[in-house]
Amino acid sequence: MRQAIRILPAALLALTLAACGSESAPQPAPSEKSGPAPVAPATPAAPTTAPNTIPADFLGVWDYEKGSCDPGSDMRLDIGQDRFEFYESVGAVKAVRTEGEATVVDLAMEGEGETWEQSLRLVLKNGGDRLHVTEPGNASDTDAYPRKRCPA
Repeated sequence: MRQAIRILPAALLALTLAACGSESAPQPAPSEKSGPAPVAPATPAAPTTAPNTIPADFLGVWDYEKGSCDPGSDMRLDIGQDRFEFYESVGAVKAVRTEGEATVVDLAMEGEGETWEQSLRLVLKNGGDRLHVTEPGNASDTDAYPRKRCPA
């Protein structure tokens, strides 16, 4: 019986050590049949523009191509990351989507005591120096009143 009592603590110690972690214990070698370890799939690249923000190429102040870029110009348009400021109205960006070469922006507008929803189709021309603003779904992106980029 004394022999069984001596074996019991040794067996408990061995079980405890095995349960605590086998980091120092040698690991079995992978079999040749199992092949190489699986590789995690690549993470997709992050978008260059956050959702519902205007692409950087459109940001800034624009005015009719024959305008003065003066803050009082009635064709002046100031485009920010999340809002459009017109002569007498402001639009908060609700959604931004790409349609071919155009960027379509849905705006929650307010001005002169009224509120309304409006969508604009934006296309850059002449290497980004001209902005054409039209209605979404237009077959043409030609604007009768194209805007030029104003100096910063």
